[in-house]
Amino acid sequence: MLSACKAIAIGRSAAQIRTIVRLATIAGFGIIETPEKGDAPAPHALICFVLVHEQVGDALLRHVISAIRGGAQEVRFSPIVVLGNDCPFEQVLHFVHLGVDDVISLPEKREVLIQRLCQQLWTEQAYFETNDYFGPDRRRYEAADDGLRTGLVAHTRYDIQRLPDVGTRIVRHQIHSRRVGPPPPPVGSQRGVGLAFARL
Repeated sequence: MLSACKAIAIGRSAAQIRTIVRLATIAGFGIIETPEKGDAPAPHALICFVLVHEQVGDALLRHVISAIRGGAQEVRFSPIVVLGNDCPFEQVLHFVHLGVDDVISLPEKREVLIQRLCQQLWTEQAYFETNDYFGPDRRRYEAADDGLRTGLVAHTRYDIQRLPDVGTRIVRHQIHSRRVGPPPPPVGSQRGVGLAFARL
């Protein structure tokens, strides 16, 4: 469970960091760290959660996401989870659009908090990489139309699985080319036309 994982507590102030550390302790993480300025953590544990206080602001959150996603293989697929007070759904969509893995509104019972965090483990997660984005599938909340649904954007898809005792493994790795030429004819009128792009 989470006892085999590490949590990195990210906050703008000491009070915010204390809040995240307290929640990480309640959730049962085996290792809890508080790096300066949200720098990318060293992978001391096979699975590392990055827990970010809701009120850090977009600038710091973007910095954290960039540092993690631009890190080594052991770090770049780390789940980034925003924790904070109940916020409007539009704000949740905003966080998802930036590239976080989950947004957990508090207060929640300990069991619910653990359950939400554990959703990042064992089950397969889809990550996408384009020219200007690398992170979890943002369409899970219909937060953004990246052109992936219609195959308009060249992208790479990674299906990953996070296993506490093994690490993060890439289950599937697919490269999709951008569609070239006019849109395909409506379904039913495609006669011998091969589609060279993926419909997601």
